[in-house]
Amino acid sequence: MPPDAQTPPPVIVINLASDTDRLGHMEQQLTELGLPFRRFEAIRGLAVPPELRERFVDTQGCPHSNLKPGEIGVYASHLSIMQGLLASDDDCLIVMEDDLHISERLPAFIAHIKDLPPDWDIVRLSNPSKSAYVAQADLGAAGELISYLRVPNNMGCYLISKNGASKILAGLKIAIHAIDEDLRRPWDFSLITYGMSPPPVDANVLATSSIDAIGERNLARETGIQKLLRRRRIGPAGLRRKMAWQIQTLGVGAWLECLARSALYRAARRFGVKRPLLLRADRTRDDER
Repeated sequence: MPPDAQTPPPVIVINLASDTDRLGHMEQQLTELGLPFRRFEAIRGLAVPPELRERFVDTQGCPHSNLKPGEIGVYASHLSIMQGLLASDDDCLIVMEDDLHISERLPAFIAHIKDLPPDWDIVRLSNPSKSAYVAQADLGAAGELISYLRVPNNMGCYLISKNGASKILAGLKIAIHAIDEDLRRPWDFSLITYGMSPPPVDANVLATSSIDAIGERNLARETGIQKLLRRRRIGPAGLRRKMAWQIQTLGVGAWLECLARSALYRAARRFGVKRPLLLRADRTRDDER
């Protein structure tokens, strides 16, 4: 259950001890917004804690997949925070990486957590949708709560519930893909995912993450072709699960409308016209039932 209005969730900032400038950047913003936070020491590369180790490396310490050490450290950091949530008395928490710009809409959103649908597992707070979405609820100064046609990538900032953390930890047996690629596919975890429009947080506002850079990940320097080759492919079975999730989340009518809006948006962009309003559908899931 979400906390009441008088009990805001803890805010956790993932940060390497060596990145003092990044921590200062986050501390200044959060202090100005009146949001206390706890720092989480980011996991470095393959130095995964024992309770998570088998998900990433074999008994010889070799990664199960082609994940770079930096990607493993990022994934393990988020999972470790989720484990901490399950062991705590907290109902949910906000997780942040340390390269964000935080707007006043975040405190406004926190004040509305009590108004979220009772089924929520995770609310993405840091990336705008690049595909059509359905507006579910007006949260005043915080913006609109939305359901996605396609969940955006990046784990810069999100609100996660105990139930959501439990689903992710139970659903991940072996980490094959980066965490942002995995959680873009909520059907694999039965994860009920919402977002905010506009998002209250901007991600990746600083130089390439020190955690990501471990093991020469440095995604900012990849070419478009390299990024395409790294992208997770879901295959026919995954596509069927994806479509089933979209229809269940949005309803048939809104799903079809979002597909049309996304296609129209892509066509407009080809002609140099950017019309983000094309992506917004007003119908709620209840209207579709």
